[in-house]
Amino acid sequence: MFLGNIVSTINLFQTINKLEEFKIYNHNPPHYYKKNAKYFITGSIYKKRDLLKSNEAKNKLYEYIIISANNFNWVLEDWVILNNHYHLMLESPDNPATLSEMMGNIHRYSAIWINKNVKYDRAYDKVWHNYWDKCLTYERSYFTRLNYIWFNPVKHKLADDAKDYEFGSYFQRFKLEKDYLENIKKLYPCDNLLEDDNF
Repeated sequence: MFLGNIVSTINLFQTINKLEEFKIYNHNPPHYYKKNAKYFITGSIYKKRDLLKSNEAKNKLYEYIIISANNFNWVLEDWVILNNHYHLMLESPDNPATLSEMMGNIHRYSAIWINKNVKYDRAYDKVWHNYWDKCLTYERSYFTRLNYIWFNPVKHKLADDAKDYEFGSYFQRFKLEKDYLENIKKLYPCDNLLEDDNF
């Protein structure tokens, strides 16, 4: 009987520890926090407006992504910035619960810059809609989403070839890792990936 209580207590603590990795919000999907894990993140402009259309806006957003990721010890592995949304692949730090604060900084500072520098219809009082994150736990899921990030400019008709689109990590990687990238493209196609990317 005593041993059974110990096992039950251990199981309870393991369950509590697992539950602590989830953060649930009233109006947003729950976030799963796991240290040293891969995260696929999508952020979008409110009402799908093309507020990132200029090269300057894309460069500024990239700058805020780099600064915020570094400030919170997240590692930016791959990325792409399009006219009204972006995708990131990051590795989480020892404290992955900093994700929402990091994303808040990216959106806050880029929104300030956009409001000062981009002319647009101010009918809506906000720049960013939200962000969505997925903690990736399977190798195939990780590489398929990398492929997805790399070829997103082609999907959205911003480039005929991903290697020519300078606002993404594929542009830089292609110069150094062409064979590796081609191999990933063949092994992990993203054609059937079910991602909400109606931008």
